[in-house]
Amino acid sequence: MNQPTTEPPVETPIPFVTVTNWVRAARLCGIDIEAIFRQEGIDTASLHPETSTVSRDAMQRLMQRCVEETRRVGSPRHFPVVLGETFAFEYMSDVETFITTSASLRDATRALEWIPPLINPYMRFSLAEHGQEARIALHFSVPDESFERTWPFTEGVITTTIKFSRLLLGGQTLIGRITMRHPRHANSELVEAAFQVPVEWGAPVDALWFDRALLDQPLGGAFPVLHEQAAQRLAQKVAQRAEAQPSQASNHQGQQLIKQIERAFNDKPRLMGLGLEALAEELGMHARTLQRRLKEVNDSHSAIQGRVRYKLAQQWLKNEAMAIEDISDRLGFSDRRSFTQAFTRWSGVTPSQYRRQRG
Repeated sequence: MNQPTTEPPVETPIPFVTVTNWVRAARLCGIDIEAIFRQEGIDTASLHPETSTVSRDAMQRLMQRCVEETRRVGSPRHFPVVLGETFAFEYMSDVETFITTSASLRDATRALEWIPPLINPYMRFSLAEHGQEARIALHFSVPDESFERTWPFTEGVITTTIKFSRLLLGGQTLIGRITMRHPRHANSELVEAAFQVPVEWGAPVDALWFDRALLDQPLGGAFPVLHEQAAQRLAQKVAQRAEAQPSQASNHQGQQLIKQIERAFNDKPRLMGLGLEALAEELGMHARTLQRRLKEVNDSHSAIQGRVRYKLAQQWLKNEAMAIEDISDRLGFSDRRSFTQAFTRWSGVTPSQYRRQRG
């Protein structure tokens, strides 16, 4: 999963869909969240999870106040960990449905692309595989990003990720170790007790590391029909959220859409041979809307399709066991000749020549 390169503008509001989670966590920590809301200028009279938004600065101040107040009242808990442990997708049931009906962890990681625009557009996840390990890294794409401002959110998100990984694996431990960029602090022992795995503080990246083989381990809760229905609804919700964003956020949302398309093509390569309408249906959008939104970010269906086809072709041509005719068919070309012409245009050599060179 590639990390988007475009940062959202500072003015992008954060959907406060997690407000009830904050209230629950505050109650468990023994702090008055309503008073903190008022002091931070959050209008509690119109605070509704499905419609409320909050600025990034207000969200950061709110987290800082909750951490400090939890310590001040002498609570034996650590607010970010409690926030992560009590998190639930109450107003985003499709996310939970998609995750819990996944056939494998690799399949479930598709949700990592949909969660940020629905919860926090400044948050980014990336999945990478390194030797025998895989990692899910967490990033915050903001101009003034620093772990001093984001570390409580990092601890909360990692706590939630561990919680849902255990749910998927039936209680089995997924995470082998955790690395976090910020140094140890007054509540580090509470964090380590919650994670129950080795934690490296002051590391280069915020990430959860685990056995790479677990990515493709079959999960007992797989339910393909419900899974795909939830995926289509989520893609549609993300698209609708993008439509509702202010114009200054359009470029960021366009990049999100491009990543969704690339993921759809990678997951279902035959979509690339079915046309724009089939792709739009897969994303839960109208074809005209899809065309318009891609035009706004100076991209197109055919350009994205070409990039993904070339990347997959390079990957599959390295596998001598795959016939070139099969690769052509899987990529949605009408015949081998069309594939050869396209690949030659992309690389300057034919598929056969490319395979020999890499052999």
